[in-house]
Amino acid sequence: MLTLEDVFPPFALRISSGPVELRVLRDDDLPELVELVRSGIQAPGLPMPFLTAWHEEPFAPGAPDGFPTASLRWWWTQRATFAPAEWSLALVVRREGVLVGVQDVQAKDFVHTRRVLTGSWLGRAHQGVGTGTLMRQLVVGFAFDELDAEQCESGYVVGNHASAAVSRKVGYVDNGRRRIAQHTRQGTVGVDEQRVVVTPATFVRPEGQVSVEGAEPLRRLLGIDR
Repeated sequence: MLTLEDVFPPFALRISSGPVELRVLRDDDLPELVELVRSGIQAPGLPMPFLTAWHEEPFAPGAPDGFPTASLRWWWTQRATFAPAEWSLALVVRREGVLVGVQDVQAKDFVHTRRVLTGSWLGRAHQGVGTGTLMRQLVVGFAFDELDAEQCESGYVVGNHASAAVSRKVGYVDNGRRRIAQHTRQGTVGVDEQRVVVTPATFVRPEGQVSVEGAEPLRRLLGIDR
């Protein structure tokens, strides 16, 4: 009998170090994830970290609009459109078994570019204890060691000192700024985004031992030859 991991290999992926574990988002995670978002993401005094203020949408479960319906569409779409030419993994982050955030990694034409993009967020109650740095280290190390990526790119809104600090700790260096549009609850505004990039030469690895499971079937699905 086939398992769900046989049918969709990303579900077999597990990256862990110490108390932190990353696994691909499953439907069983969604109720806990929704409650985490409701408890708050954006730290006081820092700029809105997303392109769209999805985390501030009115809570209306079961309604056609609002949260979490719109967000569910996004998470499910990542799974439904997963293909070697363009893919995105939403990895739920658990610390000592508790869901604390999400770490995304995505790529387009990866076998040719060897470049991935990352983005992440943590529930406000779980910020400031080192989880943000470790989860980024785990996904960057996974991209370099298991997918043979050559660079990982990310970005943050200028003024988001917490995100900037995590990037520095992981080994990212500045990679130019650009003007982007943010869609807030008050309307669309223009903000400056700092782009950053990390390569194997600048990457700062976590101090603890890292365990990765399920990488080989994922490489096969993505057409990554070794």
